[in-house]
Amino acid sequence: MSVGRLLRNHSDRSTPSPLRRTMLAMTAAALVGGVFAGGQVATADPNNDAVKKLNELSRQAEATSEAANSAKIDLDAKLAAQRDAEKAVLADEAVAKAARMAVSTYQVDVNKAMVAAYMGGNTSGYGAVLTSNSPQNLIDQLSVQRTVGTEMRSRMDSYRAAQSSADEAERRSRDAVEQARVAAEQAKNVRASLQAKQSQLQVQIAVVKSQYNTLNPGQRAQLAALAPVPPPPPAEPGEAPDAPEPLMQAAAAAPAPEVAVGGGGSAVGANAVAAALTRIGAPYSWGGSGPNAFDCSGLVMWAYGQQGVSLPHSSQALARGGTPVALSDLQPGDVINFYGDASHTGIYVGNGMMVHASTYGVPVAVAPITSSGPIYNARRY
Repeated sequence: MSVGRLLRNHSDRSTPSPLRRTMLAMTAAALVGGVFAGGQVATADPNNDAVKKLNELSRQAEATSEAANSAKIDLDAKLAAQRDAEKAVLADEAVAKAARMAVSTYQVDVNKAMVAAYMGGNTSGYGAVLTSNSPQNLIDQLSVQRTVGTEMRSRMDSYRAAQSSADEAERRSRDAVEQARVAAEQAKNVRASLQAKQSQLQVQIAVVKSQYNTLNPGQRAQLAALAPVPPPPPAEPGEAPDAPEPLMQAAAAAPAPEVAVGGGGSAVGANAVAAALTRIGAPYSWGGSGPNAFDCSGLVMWAYGQQGVSLPHSSQALARGGTPVALSDLQPGDVINFYGDASHTGIYVGNGMMVHASTYGVPVAVAPITSSGPIYNARRY
């Protein structure tokens, strides 16, 4: 259904649902911000050198920002692995210590048996025959020897088992120590990589802001895609226009153009779209995750977070998660990722459009999915 029809049909609903109110509010924001122009999104003139240079610098900064976001997630994972490895070291060392204590206990008995054998102790039946002075004495000696022999064999078996357990525990302990060392080294390397990316990003941000400050007001408006809204289409027969709700008062002077709103998709995806659309007009901010400023992955994370779905603050991580979706099967709420390094992302709203936080100087807006660059993939969450 188109936005125009959605607004007109609203007149027969005395108590709109929260989702419907959200959609109405975001439509008003889109209109007031001049997001749509004749059904198309206005874009900055690519022939304007100053704007073009700013876009190029911003693209580089966004790629670095998303790489830093991904490195932060990687660092968190490496630090967690390091903590787990260090806990494993403590646990395995405790097991190894207990196993060594068991070995030392049985070692006493083994030592006694070895001393007895060396000093001439004899547990064989032949020795009992030679030393017994009566049949009953022979029976008694044989019984004792069998008991002693059984006990010694049992203790020797226990000793061997304890020694084997100690050897295995010490091996695991050595492995755990090595794993902890590797985890610490990896965390150190990732932290250094993150710090380098963050330093690089700060330089790029300064350059982008400096370039932005060279733009005149007209160029800034052009960059932000502020465009007039076309007149409304004629009402369909038998339909009366809605009286504007309070949330729609700001849009009263600019009735809705016929821009189609997608249908289908899961409830979670549709609600994530609705949440993201309420942020139209919010400024772009590197590392921003809302509620008042966003970078591209921050907007996706925030919109899904409103539905209780936890997503990573990284376009590259978003491109790896969820379920793969063919572009021919896109539904509202699907996450679309762009460029060969998956350094940009947005949320599909339907009918070839998406909502995204695109670049510095441009607020959150709705745009064609073909406007951001080559599509890397699409994922469903």
